[in-house]
Amino acid sequence: MKILFLVPPEVLPLESSVPKALEGGKGYYPKLGLMYVAGYYERETGNTPVFIDCPPENMSEDELLKRFKEIQPDLVGMSIMTFNLLDALHTAERFKKVNPDVKICLGGPHVNLYPKETLDQPNVDYVVFGEGETIFTELAITLETQGPESEFLKDIKGLGWKRDGVATVNSPQTDLIDLDRLPFPARHLIDVSKYDHIIGEGSQFFTIQATRGCPAACSFCDIRKTTFRHRDPENVVDEVQVALDMGIDDLFFVDDTITINKQNVMDICNLIVKRGIKVNFKISSRVDTISPEILEALKRAGCYRIHYGIESATPRHLKYLDKGQTPEKVLRACKWTREAGIGFFAYMMIGIPHETKEEMFATVDFAKKLRPDYAQFSICTPYPKVELYFRMLKEGIVPFDYWQEFAESPSPDFRIKFWNKDFTDEELRELQDECHSRFYRSPLYLIKQIAKVRSWSDFTAKARMGTKILTSRLSH
Repeated sequence: MKILFLVPPEVLPLESSVPKALEGGKGYYPKLGLMYVAGYYERETGNTPVFIDCPPENMSEDELLKRFKEIQPDLVGMSIMTFNLLDALHTAERFKKVNPDVKICLGGPHVNLYPKETLDQPNVDYVVFGEGETIFTELAITLETQGPESEFLKDIKGLGWKRDGVATVNSPQTDLIDLDRLPFPARHLIDVSKYDHIIGEGSQFFTIQATRGCPAACSFCDIRKTTFRHRDPENVVDEVQVALDMGIDDLFFVDDTITINKQNVMDICNLIVKRGIKVNFKISSRVDTISPEILEALKRAGCYRIHYGIESATPRHLKYLDKGQTPEKVLRACKWTREAGIGFFAYMMIGIPHETKEEMFATVDFAKKLRPDYAQFSICTPYPKVELYFRMLKEGIVPFDYWQEFAESPSPDFRIKFWNKDFTDEELRELQDECHSRFYRSPLYLIKQIAKVRSWSDFTAKARMGTKILTSRLSH
């Protein structure tokens, strides 16, 4: 059985809440989740699938169709977020026109939220919801050994399937995967040199994941209050070494909050040092899970940047977002981070319900006070089925369940809305540009960045990022 794992071309993407000038401007991130599924399938079956990631490969629709005809896959697997649902459905339609017998399986965050709605779409044969490694592999083995009419499909938890046009969604798979039993993501199936990040530290960038889940309650997040699991430090560092052997020297731990288990992070760092591994890496963290001891260990192991979700300078907005932190905790953690010699990226948010323009600019001033290497001001957006969305529906700020309508009838005409009762979407975009301009044009920030430039490549990378941000305001 021939399997194609695919990231489709970006032809109908939805607009996000980050600045337009930065969309796609930071480089290409590997689709690690899909690579995990590919690696698990390969290990369990002994079959080597094909993996195509169209955006970093700069592969057009026509080029993809040519490759599709050459590969002649029996089953195509795509992991999708709501942002690229339209791309996946469009690609599925084109594949079916070439070969009506090819089976299309969709999984990923959007499917986890809307399994039945996704399965109901034309040209979708199967959906996988939940952790996809075992579910997809069970599906593939069943199709190969029993055929698409197999009665065993109904026994695969976390699977949705169709027969004679009738959609059936099985019960969810509630057993969580032991992360140490997973193979490493199938990086060997792709060209790692296609992935980059313009504000990285090494010569070759890639991602890695040591944990899954996050117990925090942030109302805008789709994994709030989920079970936190971590991999054994030996297992993680083994993967770091494999990545280095592939020429990767700049890793981003894409865990939502890797520092939930402080001892585990310490053990990973200490093992990197013990083995004499030289690697650059960055992580994401909450300010209330950081300590000077952890920061010292991270620095010794090669951590050069931490991404902090800070959001707002105003306590009442932090409370509205269920952040569980205070400006005082933010100031303390950022001070510790600077003292440890680690840079940090501050994720800020504007347009929070009931927020004034003055409070937005106060958040910019707060960001300046923190002195991060970079700051990003996203617009508060109620995404599908997060707590913030339900709260805004209840308050009447969002007048109807428009994400449900999109999930049922996805259309290229759909536009993401911020649903702010005090500002129009265009006003929020202008305020977002103003916030970035105020932050990045600060003389203190510019002097700091010039002082930190280590090389010509470092200078050009930062100049590219800065130019994208600053010119976005001039475009209005």
